[in-house]
Amino acid sequence: MSLSINTNITAMAAIRSLSMIANDMTKTQARVESGLRINKANDDPAVFSIAQNMRADLNGMTAVKDSLAFGKSALSVARDAATKISDELGKLKQTITQGQQQGLDATQINTQITNALANLDAYANSANFNGVNLVNTATVGALTVVRDITGSVTSVDSVDLTTGAGGLNLTGLNVNSGAWELSFDNTLAIADGNGVSVTVGAITYAFEFNSNAALIATAGATTEVRQVQFVAGDSNLTRLANLTAAMRAEGINANFSPTGTIIVSNATTVAVGGSGMTAVTGATSAQITGATGAIAVVEGAIDTVGNALATLGASYRQVEGLQDFTKQLYDSIKEGLGSLVDADLAEESARLTTLQTKQQLAVQSLSIANQAPQSLLGLFR
Repeated sequence: MSLSINTNITAMAAIRSLSMIANDMTKTQARVESGLRINKANDDPAVFSIAQNMRADLNGMTAVKDSLAFGKSALSVARDAATKISDELGKLKQTITQGQQQGLDATQINTQITNALANLDAYANSANFNGVNLVNTATVGALTVVRDITGSVTSVDSVDLTTGAGGLNLTGLNVNSGAWELSFDNTLAIADGNGVSVTVGAITYAFEFNSNAALIATAGATTEVRQVQFVAGDSNLTRLANLTAAMRAEGINANFSPTGTIIVSNATTVAVGGSGMTAVTGATSAQITGATGAIAVVEGAIDTVGNALATLGASYRQVEGLQDFTKQLYDSIKEGLGSLVDADLAEESARLTTLQTKQQLAVQSLSIANQAPQSLLGLFR
C-alpha cells in the first residue's frame, strides 16, 4: 500500500460519505419540520404538480362553502319571514270573518286590518340578510349561490310578499273588499280572439284564447298579452282550465270554485274582453263583496305565501344538501392530498436517528483517515 500526503484517498471517501449523509439529514429534517414528504417541485415533479392542483381545488371549495353558507343564511331569514307572514294572514282571515258578525264596529275591524297589513309589510321589508331580501323583489331579483368549483350556480328567485300591487295585492283591504268572479251560463262558447283582461296594480294582462291564429290583443306600456292555447276538440272546461293556468303563471290567484266559477282573488279588476279582444259568449265578471269576497282576497294571499314557502323550503334543502356534499368532498380531497405529500413522521424519526449515527461514524472515519499521513513521519526518524 502506498501512502501520500498529497492525495489521501481514504479521507476523500470519508468526506464524500459525510457530505451525502449531511444532505440526507437536511432533507429529513425539512420533512420533520414541515410535515411534508414532498414540499418542493424538485422533491417529485409529477406528484408536486398533482398536489398543487388539489390545493387549488381545496381553495376553490373553501369559497364554495362560504357561498353556500351565505345562501343558506339568506334563505333561512326569508323562510322565517314568509312563515311569519303566513301566520299573520291566518289571523287576518279570522279578523275579517269576525267582522261580518252583527254588533261589531266595522271601523274597529278595519283598523285591525290596517294594522295587520302594516305588520305584513314590516315582516317582508325586514327580512334582509346582508343586502339580500328574498321576500321583497324591490331589494334583490334573485339569490345566486355558487355550488361547485367549476363556477356553476344555483339561483333562487325572490318573491314579493309585501301587501302592494304585484305582491299580495292587499292594499286597501277592508271587511267589504271583494275578489272577482268569472261566471258562465249555458250559452258559453269560447273562440279565437275571445279573452279576459285582468288588472293587477298598474299592469293589465290580456289573456286571449287562440288556436294557431294571429293574436288580436293589443299590448301597450302597461298591457301584457298572453296566449291561451286550445285546439278544436277541447271542451269549454279544458279551455277555462288553460285560462286559469295562464293566470297562475303570472302570479294571479285564480281558482275554480265549487259552483263552477273562477275566483280571482288578487286582482284590481277583471273584465271579459278588452285590449282588442272580443268578449267570451256566456261569460260575465263581477266583484264579490262582503265576507265571501274579503275572505277570498285573503285566501288568495295565503296561497301566494304558501307557494313562496314551498319554493324557499325546497331551495333551503337543496343548498343544505350541497353544503353537506361539499364538506364531504373537501375532506376527501384533503385526505387524498395528505396521502400524496404528507411525511410519515415515525419513519422520518427513525431515519434521522440512523443518519445521526452514520454521521458520527463518518466523522470518526475521517479522523482516522486524516491521521494516516502522520505515520509517514516514523519512516524518517
